[in-house]
Amino acid sequence: MTRLLRPLLVVVAALAAFSGGCLVLVSRAGGHGTGLAPAAAAPTPTAAPTTWATTVPPTTAAPAPTTTTSPAAARLAAQLDLAMAGTNGCLIAADGATVLYASNPAVSFAPASTQKLLVAAAALAQLGPDFRFVTTVVASELPKAGAVTNLWLVGAGDPLLATPEFIAYDLGQPREAGFPFTPLASLADALAAAGIRTVSGGVHGDASRDDPLQWLPAWPQYYKAQQDIGPLSALTVNEGIALSKPVAKLVADPAALASSELARLLVARHVAAIGGADATAPPGAVVVAQVTSVPLSEIIKAMLRASDNLIAEMLVRELDRQTGGRGTTAGGLAVVLKQDAALGLPMGQAHLDDGSGLAPTDRATCPLLLAALDLSARPGLQAIGQGLAVAGQSGTLVHRFNGTALAGKLSAKTGSIAGVAGIVGVLDVTRPVRFALLINQPVSYAALIAVEDRVIHTLAAYPG
Repeated sequence: MTRLLRPLLVVVAALAAFSGGCLVLVSRAGGHGTGLAPAAAAPTPTAAPTTWATTVPPTTAAPAPTTTTSPAAARLAAQLDLAMAGTNGCLIAADGATVLYASNPAVSFAPASTQKLLVAAAALAQLGPDFRFVTTVVASELPKAGAVTNLWLVGAGDPLLATPEFIAYDLGQPREAGFPFTPLASLADALAAAGIRTVSGGVHGDASRDDPLQWLPAWPQYYKAQQDIGPLSALTVNEGIALSKPVAKLVADPAALASSELARLLVARHVAAIGGADATAPPGAVVVAQVTSVPLSEIIKAMLRASDNLIAEMLVRELDRQTGGRGTTAGGLAVVLKQDAALGLPMGQAHLDDGSGLAPTDRATCPLLLAALDLSARPGLQAIGQGLAVAGQSGTLVHRFNGTALAGKLSAKTGSIAGVAGIVGVLDVTRPVRFALLINQPVSYAALIAVEDRVIHTLAAYPG
């Protein structure tokens, strides 16, 4: 959903109902991306007959799990049987190296935005937590007497480039509080400080660095109307959202939006400039200004906390770029699979058609997602755990479990698309319990969340 519509849709989400196989709810560009279908729910994978296992396949990501037959664990298992009754999905819960409960651990399900844990792990491992995006403004030659003919705003894949107006709006949104935007205004300030007063040929947007494909084939078309994610582009500002009145809307040309916004900011600094046609910067162009993003670790935290779809997709393309590719989604997903496997994650059942988890055809198992969360204990990967939303306090959980004993005690990555809900996290009430839950069932969003709540409250009572 657009950031401008979220306050209303918090209420709508609570009231969303399933009717004739339909889920009616709006999401937002670049955000949590409930992706709830206006016409049909996402395909539901069919699990094998439900069995209650006591162990999961060991991986190199964590010590091999042990089992327990303590009275508390047996009581928990019986209660979780009831909480999961009639649910098509998987659940795994662990206390340290001990698996307390596992349902359908070998069956893969659509993970929705919990899949971002896999992208986070691969990006941190491949790029490093200190990696930064650098967006530049170049000219064919240095300015003379305060004048240049053309400027090119060259995109480098930064998904957080934003105007002052967009940044100011987001300050009032609880879910995005403290979002680490890259200020486009810094480029305007630097150009003015360099003495540029006239750009006679205009400011041109250059998005040539990455694949020009803006919309992935695996995404339903109704995501566009619901603004689940902005167009993918190496050069984008405000996550591809034009803050036009009476309503914000996604743009068809994110590079043009970025260059026109920079030109507008230049005019406000007494520089004569207009937005020009998209164009690739000429060979040998000189850099006249640049702005650098925050470190990747902070970007990962923001992506996970607010479940930002655009960040996930642009990180996938950056992984392809940094490993010799052309900045494609397919190339980046191959890197995610390879890198996560190298980290010891059990990737055998995983299938990725995007990075954000918006694709109904994505698949992951509960043990895989829990193992991805557990990677946060490793040096350089701590941002995974630090980026989890906290119940009643931050991110996608800011409005959940308010006023309950779980507020501040649950940290998790959430996700939902049509007929899918997932949550992977840590409950720390009396002792830390780690868990991963996926539900794939054509029921209302409210019904999906009700299952989550039952499971979470049951886990919170352990050891009781």
